[in-house]
Formats: sequence, C-alpha cells, structure tokens
Amino acid sequence: MITRTASRTRVRSTSGRPRAGMTLIEVVVACTLLAITLTSMTSLSVKMAARSRKNAYLEQRTATLFQEVNRVESMPYNSLTTLLTTDSVKVGQGYYKFTYTVDPESVSTSGKSRYRKIKVTITPSLDPTGTQVATIRRAMPPYTNPLNTP
Repeated sequence: MITRTASRTRVRSTSGRPRAGMTLIEVVVACTLLAITLTSMTSLSVKMAARSRKNAYLEQRTATLFQEVNRVESMPYNSLTTLLTTDSVKVGQGYYKFTYTVDPESVSTSGKSRYRKIKVTITPSLDPTGTQVATIRRAMPPYTNPLNTP
C-alpha cells in the first residue's frame, strides 16, 4: 500500500510473515475439546466398571447355586427330607441363604422308578430381590445294578 504525503512517499510492506505462536482463543478451544473428551471417557469407564462388578456378582451367585445343586445331587436319596434344611454360606462379600422345598415321592409314568422334586432357592443378603431358583429331580437308585453283580 502506498501513501503519499506532501514531501515524501512511504511504502508499507504487507508481506505475509508467518505468525509465531498460538492465540489465546486457540488454547481455550483446545482445552475445551480435551475436557469434553476426557469427561466422556471417564463416564464410559465408570459404567464399564459398574457392569463388571454386577457380572462378577451374578457369576458368584450362580456358581454358589450350582455348588448347592451338586451337593443336593450327591446326598443319599432316603435322607433328602432330613438333611435339607434352611442353610446359609458366606461367599465373597455377602451371605447366601438356601431354602429347600422337597416334594413328596412320585412315581414315573412307566411305574418303574420313584423320584422327588427338590426346589432350591438362593437369596443373597446383598440383594434380596436377586433370588435364583433351581429344581432338581432326584430318582431313587435301582435296587440292583447290572454292573455290580456278585
């Protein structure tokens, strides 16, 4: 751009020298984007941790139930009504209460075997609404076993 005055002529150069550094607004925008990103990632990690804790709790409850089902299946048939009472066990951070319901003895449709249905209900002390129920059908073993003949 050329400006003229009465006695002399001045020439101003508008040659584009690159800027050295960042402006304050660029720093503020970059910090805002970083804060939004880190906040959303923190929220996601908190949700994943909560879901992981819930899954571990459900897995522990189910494993405890299967352990109790295996114990009931290994008991002698004739002593099911006397051995199965309300019981509790501590696993991890909480207690689990077991309740058993033993149905009267039934006969199969073929009339050859007798069985009982046992309902196991597990109630965790940490979450009483999260009960699990398993039904076991225990048949009376045969009096003679063809594999163990004298």
